[in-house]
Amino acid sequence: MKQIVKNALYILILIVTGCSSCHCPPVHENPRKLQVFFTPSKDCENNIIKAINSATTIDIAVYSITNPAIVDSILSAKKRGAQIRVITDRAQSKGKGSLVGKIRGAGIPVETNIKHKIEHNKFAVFDDKHIVSGSYNWTTNASKFNSENCLFFDQPDKKYSERFEYLWNLYQK
Repeated sequence: MKQIVKNALYILILIVTGCSSCHCPPVHENPRKLQVFFTPSKDCENNIIKAINSATTIDIAVYSITNPAIVDSILSAKKRGAQIRVITDRAQSKGKGSLVGKIRGAGIPVETNIKHKIEHNKFAVFDDKHIVSGSYNWTTNASKFNSENCLFFDQPDKKYSERFEYLWNLYQK
């Protein structure tokens, strides 16, 4: 009788999980990777640099850019032939410590907000597939002192790419 109960329980588990063998992954398993990091730390900074260094197309929409390590990786990506576009906030691009001029000086196209009060997005699209988003500003202060976050994930649809294109076209002078 015990063996019958065990077998029935095993069959019930297989039916509930939808598996025909015991080597199936759980039904709730999500195939997309999600990585989450918090500051103060260099986790966001280092992972953004890693993504920039491995991408061939990079669309960046960020409020503020003052982090020299991130900017250096952007400039290196440009030198190796990556296609890069940057959208940033008009006032922040002229602020103390802004490295937007350095990015523009390298021949990277930059647009600033002309239709919105501020451009407060903080995301980048790498190779039209991978995304970084969150509250993390691309600044030294964000890495050293602030409580911020960044999330890395595969773009589940084209929403981030579509938003970037919309803003790019909207802000073109």
